[in-house]
Amino acid sequence: MSREQAEQAKRTGQLADDYGPMILEPFKQMLAEQIGHGLQFFFSSDLFVSGRYTVDSIVLIGGGALVMGLDRVVADVLGITTLVANPFKNMGSAGRVNSNALLRDAPLLAIACGLALRSFD
Repeated sequence: MSREQAEQAKRTGQLADDYGPMILEPFKQMLAEQIGHGLQFFFSSDLFVSGRYTVDSIVLIGGGALVMGLDRVVADVLGITTLVANPFKNMGSAGRVNSNALLRDAPLLAIACGLALRSFD
């Protein structure tokens, strides 16, 4: 299927029956391990060794954060609290804003939200 068709199937949940166990679960495991490799690099740096910085939690943003259950897999594999970003959590919105769509797409909009907030300095 085309990239557009795949994106639509992912968003609507219209996927093959074996998609979860054969593709999605191994992908989540591999992604969690890659995040772990990045953390190992950080843990070997002077910033961590000196005690100046620690890792208390992981916040997932972007399209990958929308993968159902990824936060749980990352937390299980790495033993670190992991959550999906919602930059709009403590913000109000105009009545014409579709709140469900905003909540669904919040991790995709984290950078845009941060850039918009810069104007409030």
